[in-house]
Amino acid sequence: MAIDEALLRHLYAYDRTLPLVPTSEVDPVTDPRTRQTVPGLRRERVTFASTHDERVLATLTMPATGGPYPAVIMQHGSTPSGRHQMTTPTPALPQPLSVQWALSGFVAVTVDAYGFGSRERADNRGRLTPTRPDLMYRTRDARIQGVQDLMRTIDYLLTRPEVRADAIGYHGVSMGCRLGVPLIALDHRVKAASLFVGGTAAYSRFVVEGTPFAGLAEEEQRIFDLTDPITFAPLTAHIPKFIANGLKDTLVTPEGGQRLQAAFAEPKSLHWFDGNHGDSPAA
Repeated sequence: MAIDEALLRHLYAYDRTLPLVPTSEVDPVTDPRTRQTVPGLRRERVTFASTHDERVLATLTMPATGGPYPAVIMQHGSTPSGRHQMTTPTPALPQPLSVQWALSGFVAVTVDAYGFGSRERADNRGRLTPTRPDLMYRTRDARIQGVQDLMRTIDYLLTRPEVRADAIGYHGVSMGCRLGVPLIALDHRVKAASLFVGGTAAYSRFVVEGTPFAGLAEEEQRIFDLTDPITFAPLTAHIPKFIANGLKDTLVTPEGGQRLQAAFAEPKSLHWFDGNHGDSPAA
């Protein structure tokens, strides 16, 4: 279904003059292998106001002095650990990516998505089910909220003297790709993006025939279209994109990855690696 760009912009728009009311706490940056402080870096846990009376919690890892520096917003996948997915070492990345990028001269910004990490509340991460049509609408609202939270993150970064306003990038993994594609399509303050293991699925009906809610199938399709990254991918001609998918991905299949890769406007750099959904290689 073709969706008018003006409608998409209206659905995801908000009042950028909303007060941020920020808070900040300093955290040490330690090497997970040695437990020693990493010299030359500092870290802050910050919160700020978003839409619908939500507050975003994020971690900034950055060079301890100097600046302003380019910033990269890092959005995690669908994991209860939230932003800690981006600050925790892995076998492939013994030094977390946020630390690596901060050591390279970036302000690395890891964000808890709505309903994840510190923002998880009872029953607000539901998926569509035949017996819970309310989750269909909550999923819609959660996805729009997640994109608005990322836009508010940019609002916040523009108040920080350490951040270059003309050099804000985005890095999204899995769900972070689902939220990131609408972000980069609608918010031109993001100047470059990397999108990992994202894709689009052929629409599958959750509100199925034979249930009391089968009549909501058309509404469900509309929600799918209004929040699916493939709807927004053609609106990204203004931004360079590095896009990577796994050849053995069983969650976002190669077919789903290919469909989304094809839908992106140029400029785009398309990459495939030999691995599954969680196997993004260090390189």
